[in-house]
Amino acid sequence: MNRLAAVAALALSLSGCALGEPGPELGASMEEQRAELMSRPSMEEASARYQEMLTRVRDELAVAYPWISWNYVRELHNSGCTGFNEFTTTAESQTLGVWSAEGNLPDPEWPRAEQIVARISAEYGFTPPETVVNRPSDHQIVGSDNYGAGYRFGTAKRTVLSGSTGCHLPQTEKDKFQNPN
Repeated sequence: MNRLAAVAALALSLSGCALGEPGPELGASMEEQRAELMSRPSMEEASARYQEMLTRVRDELAVAYPWISWNYVRELHNSGCTGFNEFTTTAESQTLGVWSAEGNLPDPEWPRAEQIVARISAEYGFTPPETVVNRPSDHQIVGSDNYGAGYRFGTAKRTVLSGSTGCHLPQTEKDKFQNPN
């Protein structure tokens, strides 16, 4: 698979549908959906927090593996949310970008890299990582949090890190609901 196709497949897999997006029960009322969204951090807060987490992961991996030189291969972009059908025009999720480094983490080094990612992501409320791929020279883990945010970290021909938020309201929308005047 060429590089562009691999990056596109990874980006598509990071949409809210790919990792599952916690939210209100199917068929929840507008008020239930609003209450859930209002209980969550604003999109700006959530995005900044997840970006901070991904930056820490990249920085610690670069210290542990000095040959890693991260390249930003896909920029942040907004998308819609699943599970909040009453708020399709106001709530949003974000794909936080894709970072790639040429080369593979050697198999004996993978457990250490996985531990770095698990430790940092746990500090941000993410579940322990789930193994998606674990075969010689090809590894991938994913993690998620209770808002539906997720990350993917893997190594094969390249070492790749990416993340996405769950569904959140921008602060301006939260302000409108709090002060409806």
